Amino acid sequence: ILEQLETLPDNKALFVYHKKVPMFLLPELKQRGYRYAIKEDTGAILMLIYKN
Repeated sequence: ILEQLETLPDNKALFVYHKKVPMFLLPELKQRGYRYAIKEDTGAILMLIYKN
């Protein structure tokens, strides 16, 4: 995920489909200036990561 964010163009977001909330990633995203939205769906986590 972090590798993909490094090449993400400005004004774009990264959509992540995950099995669970990546708890160890969240502080790293905040430290790097990213924001995120998380939605719990049936058996999955939908996450949108973007730069503020």
